[in-house]
Amino acid sequence: MMWKPLTLLTLLAILSAATGHAQAQDEWDVWETKVDAEMAFAGSTADGAPVTYLGAFGLSTNRVLDSGLEIGAVGRVEVQRDHPGRAGFSGVPDGGAGGVPWEWQGAFSGLATSTEREHVGARGQLEQAYFYVEGGYGEVRLGRDKGVAARFHEGAPSVFVEASTANPVLDPTGQAYVRTDHDLTGPALKLSYASPRILGVRAGASFTPTADVRGLDRDPARNVGGNPQVGVESASEVAVNVSRKLRESGVRLQAALAYSHADVSSDIKPDIYGTVETWSAGASAEFDTLTIGVSLLNSNNGVETGPGDYSAWMLGVTKRVFSLDLGVDYGEASDDLTGLETESWSLGVAKDLREGLRVAGGYRGQTVRQRRVGLGLLPPNRVSADGIVLEITLSL
Repeated sequence: MMWKPLTLLTLLAILSAATGHAQAQDEWDVWETKVDAEMAFAGSTADGAPVTYLGAFGLSTNRVLDSGLEIGAVGRVEVQRDHPGRAGFSGVPDGGAGGVPWEWQGAFSGLATSTEREHVGARGQLEQAYFYVEGGYGEVRLGRDKGVAARFHEGAPSVFVEASTANPVLDPTGQAYVRTDHDLTGPALKLSYASPRILGVRAGASFTPTADVRGLDRDPARNVGGNPQVGVESASEVAVNVSRKLRESGVRLQAALAYSHADVSSDIKPDIYGTVETWSAGASAEFDTLTIGVSLLNSNNGVETGPGDYSAWMLGVTKRVFSLDLGVDYGEASDDLTGLETESWSLGVAKDLREGLRVAGGYRGQTVRQRRVGLGLLPPNRVSADGIVLEITLSL
């Protein structure tokens, strides 16, 4: 596609103009470089739940010009072993929809109908690799990165960092079907703009020509269970984020609203798919020791022939008691394409043992009911994955 070199040339021209102006005044400031690393392990006592893990290494560098303009680059590499049947938040729901007369896959949900689940092992991926320019008029990013709909997300808090009930990075049970973080395109190459925050309000937009990168937590390019390859192209996202701290009470209020639109195609079954539209909203209130939040999302999954909507919502509360974080949450999700309906809840407690080292544990209940799509005379499958969840995270 011609847009890639053209966009790169445009960004380089902007950088050249900015740097040339700064050099004419004085020499640039020195580059500031930051390195970070993360490790996490999560497991569950639920039947058949494997131990999952991730390792991440990030590198960022930036330079502030005499004009006040900041330029920089960010890169992040991750290695992850998630549940083998739900890697990349995609896959066939446990219990399956065996015997269905067709095989489809949701363009947003990633859920698919098939006779059996896949088995995916450990994977590595370049999750972030983008350049950015930031100044008084906002920030522009170009490269591999999440879109503004996911970046601006607000919602239910959790004591778990990676193995949260909704939008988990690690899912030991493979039953975490609640997704409200509105990540349609994953780490595919994109162009994003975010305005400066004015009176607590920030707006942004992203454009992704082709969602063709298989990310670890969002895998829009994965072909699940022999389903027709689904392509997501010309994806546009807009989002608004609000963050305000009330002076009198000291309560911090945060909220977000996002919408995305993209073309969906399939070479094998072109008559099924058309346009995927997704919207999401979330809000939270943070008091001295208490945080409460809620988030919800709805998508038509790009399906134009037959039912295909995916919807999810989550409510969570966390409370700081001495040096412990206590939390409770509840959420539901439904996917008309696969006939899936799920309920998830958890009770947990977490403690920072030292700076960068956190341990969280709790009990989680997950119940999945799946209608036999196209075979209405049969009772729905019911699968439960209840058990203790333990998570250890280390950040450097």
